[in-house]
Amino acid sequence: MSNDKQQTAVEWLIEHYTFADLTADSWQMIQQQAKEMEKEQHATTWDNSMDKLNARGGNIVRAYVDFDDYYNETFGGNK
Repeated sequence: MSNDKQQTAVEWLIEHYTFADLTADSWQMIQQQAKEMEKEQHATTWDNSMDKLNARGGNIVRAYVDFDDYYNETFGGNK
């Protein structure tokens, strides 16, 4: 990408593999990599939002103890 913004997992997938001639196994590995990238991006967003709330002195009741609990319940974890 030409700017300083981080590339999403979907953008990465499209950029690198739109015209690739891949085997089924290769495609599975690439899909898994994109899913891991997406989870990392969600985790970073989660952490940043919690940091901002804490910096503001926010006293908020959290429905989830940590990001992994949220992610697994919302997106099904490794399913």
